[in-house]
Formats: sequence, structure tokens, C-alpha cells
Amino acid sequence: MTAILNLVLFQVLFWGGTQQTNVTLQEDEAFQNEEHSHIFHCNETLLRAVCQYCELIFYSNIFEANESWCDWNQILRPYYELTVCMETWATRLNCFYPNHIVQEAFLQVHASYFQHCPDQDQVFKDAPHGVVLTLTLVPVCIIPILVFLVVWKSKVRD
Repeated sequence: MTAILNLVLFQVLFWGGTQQTNVTLQEDEAFQNEEHSHIFHCNETLLRAVCQYCELIFYSNIFEANESWCDWNQILRPYYELTVCMETWATRLNCFYPNHIVQEAFLQVHASYFQHCPDQDQVFKDAPHGVVLTLTLVPVCIIPILVFLVVWKSKVRD
């Protein structure tokens, strides 16, 4: 399957992979006509195939490096390459990025590879009640003492 995808992708790159400029001049009012607004349409079928191809590259990068899927520092580079691959091909196929096809592909990647990873947010346990009570009552008791000292110092000066 990858040989077929490589052949298709090469043909798209070689023959139809040129970037089109999207320029509208003030004198040209044809941009308002709906039939002329999109000369090049997004090839969604090919984009789905390309997303699968990018996923295969991502999958092979992870398994070649024997990296832990749940360690973000280890997975960052292959994930970035997956993102760049999908973004590049979406723009080459005259599709907007991000779009619903790319979003579905990313959701599939997350459901397949990162489903069993623990949450990154660590839940902190509450401190023991004695510590909380001590840390609360000490400042509360010190405040009236400090107020008394300030008032007493101001009377001594008078």
C-alpha cells in the first residue's frame, strides 16, 4: 500500500503540486460569483489517503525509536513531523488546514496511541489537618499582636 501511496504522492507533487496564488484585484468583480470562487477544489479522497500515509510514517517513527508513547519529550519530534506532514499535504491538495479530515486523523491517532496514557495533571493530596490549622492560626494570632505594637509605638511617640 505504501508503494501505491508513494506513486500517487509523487504524481501529485510532480504534476499538480504547484501552489496557486489567491489574489483578488479591485477591478475584478468575478470573485463574487460562486462558480468562480474556487477554481481548485480540495481532493478529500486523496487527502484521506495522505493522512493515512502520514499516520504510517508516524507509527514507524515511534516503533523504530522504541520510544514510550506516554512520554511527551520522547514523542514530540514524531508528532511534530506528523503535524507538518498533514499540514503540508493539505495545502498542496488545495485544502484548508485544519479541516475535518485532518481533525479526524488526529483524533484517530490520539485514540490509537495515547488512549492508555495517564493524565499529566497530578492531583495533590490535602495537607494533614494539624498542619493546615497551625499555618492558619499562627498568622491570625500574630496580626492582633502586631496591631497592638503599632498602636503602642504611636502612643509612645506622642
